[in-house]
Amino acid sequence: MSEKLIFLSHITEEKELAKIIKDAIEDEFSGFVEVFVSSDGNTIKAGQNFLNVIENGLVNCIAAIYLISPESVQRSWISFELGAVWVRNAISRQNGGPEIPAIPFCHSDMTFRDLPQPICNLNGIEANRSHSLEFAFKSIQTAVGGKGRLRTDFDVLAEKVNIFERDYTVFKSIGEILGLIGVDSQRRAQLVQLVNSSAENEVIIKTDTRQDSADIIFKLVDTKLSHFAKYKVTSSGLGMGLQGASPFCEFELRMDRKILSDYLAR
Repeated sequence: MSEKLIFLSHITEEKELAKIIKDAIEDEFSGFVEVFVSSDGNTIKAGQNFLNVIENGLVNCIAAIYLISPESVQRSWISFELGAVWVRNAISRQNGGPEIPAIPFCHSDMTFRDLPQPICNLNGIEANRSHSLEFAFKSIQTAVGGKGRLRTDFDVLAEKVNIFERDYTVFKSIGEILGLIGVDSQRRAQLVQLVNSSAENEVIIKTDTRQDSADIIFKLVDTKLSHFAKYKVTSSGLGMGLQGASPFCEFELRMDRKILSDYLAR
């Protein structure tokens, strides 16, 4: 039997998650399924026309998976690739053909209620939950024409997704914050020492920045790190710098010691 094609749509920044899902699907349906991932270095060969290869994947796939995050949902390629499979599925059903499932895999703080039209009309899953992953794999099994019990350990797969999400959202945001407060190599060493010497669950970082930088930090804490960090403004006003007076802000950052320790240990 020739391998059937699953199209996996993603943005470049999320290629590590695409590989996790690709490997899991190909391990589960070994010999029956090939997963099309444009960023894996193998699917699109050197010298090939990128768009033509993408088109062939969209035309020939028997199912499609879309990695949907707050970042990817804003990219035009996701909508383009979703629309192609959506139309193919509608034509197939009108002609009495098989269903071509298009499955959104929500991850990295994307929730069902935040999905825009028309993606919200599809039966998506939360990619960090084992039972949701199993549900998606059963849909793929049906599309492939397979039967029987699935072999994948979905708890292990969900944990791999969770680790990716931590690196992609939490660690990325921590890195942005430390950069904004000027944590260079010397200050990083001091921060490591502070974290290692603390017996508390939180590490308190007292700092000051320009107000515009502080606003970015506060937004990151509120939107990306609300479970791991909080802030408290201690003072604000005008400060003198190289370019004259500008608004400044003094504040305390309280960060989860374990998460910060894990970030610094990378």
